[in-house]
Amino acid sequence: MAETSREKIPNTAAAGLTDDLIVDILSRLPVKSLCRCKCVSPHWRDLISHPDHRRWLPQTLAGFFENDFDNGREVWRFTNFGGARQPPLICTPFSFMPGYEDVAIVDACNGLLLCRPPKASPHHVSRFVVCNPATKSWVVLPDSGSHGDDVEDDEPLVARLGFDPTVSAHFHVFEFVENDYGTVAGVEIYSSETGAWSYEESQWNYETHLFEFSPSVFINGLLHFTTIQFEVVAVDVEGESWWVLPAPEDADDVDDPCNWNPGFLARYQGLLCYMTRWYNGRDLSIWVLEDYAVDGWVLKRQVTVRQLTEKISPPNGCYYRLITIHPDCNWITYVSGLESMLMAYDMDRNEVHVIQNLGSRGVVSCIPYVPSYAKSLTDGH
Repeated sequence: MAETSREKIPNTAAAGLTDDLIVDILSRLPVKSLCRCKCVSPHWRDLISHPDHRRWLPQTLAGFFENDFDNGREVWRFTNFGGARQPPLICTPFSFMPGYEDVAIVDACNGLLLCRPPKASPHHVSRFVVCNPATKSWVVLPDSGSHGDDVEDDEPLVARLGFDPTVSAHFHVFEFVENDYGTVAGVEIYSSETGAWSYEESQWNYETHLFEFSPSVFINGLLHFTTIQFEVVAVDVEGESWWVLPAPEDADDVDDPCNWNPGFLARYQGLLCYMTRWYNGRDLSIWVLEDYAVDGWVLKRQVTVRQLTEKISPPNGCYYRLITIHPDCNWITYVSGLESMLMAYDMDRNEVHVIQNLGSRGVVSCIPYVPSYAKSLTDGH
């Protein structure tokens, strides 16, 4: 790391601290305070940004993985959150995985990415790869066997990743198995601790249907989904607890089913959040589950689609696509407009912010990414 002149640090008691002591102190701060510390001096900014120190410091939303198509080929790019003044945190997302550079991102969870090799790839038989772009490590998962022998013609199943580094260094992959009617028959669960898959039959309603793009959240050891039955369902990492909860009261109050979209799940201040979203000027309702035992949904905020989109030129009074809730400042991030404008709604101040123009390049997915510098993948890569 390049040395920065100590004269740039204010003449305070902190100026006499060694770098190791400063990093140790900073590691005990919450993310919002850590971000403010970057403004203390160039030296502190460099200490906080240095790769050797990041594993000890709390991390926040760094940006988004976006996919679009270039000459018929799916391409993934990374966009920093908050603007394009600096180079992307991750320039070429999968260049560190020889032979797996063309994988597609299926899911992201607390710094890890669940990826799938394309069908035409010789590596498709492995089906899934879990990687950590921050540490440039990855694990190729064994085949679950849930799709039978016909790998090439098999349609992608709904798969999700579960990882919480505050609880365990191990991750889980959920691959849901469908029956002939397209509803959930059971789930194959991979444990990085055992290195093996295990199958459990579904204990949800036999009509439970999960879509490939169903929003999901991993929290409290449970993977949560919304369903077309206006329910929130969940399963734990052992496949032993299968949980069903009705959606908030106004989620099924839709006059025209053609204008309905499945509820969007996110994490809000450590709690499960459910956001109802419709087109044609319907309000965005934001609910938080404060008590699992009593179906304790609490309405936190309602905001009109007009307010969410009025800062776009030309105004777009009907369309937006939710991405996530910022983990540290209660901002709902979303994309709206013909040029894919990245925006944020501040729930605390009831304000809308335009963050940056992603460009009219036909972005299909926008996956939020919070880096993890913990060494959790231990397969030797």
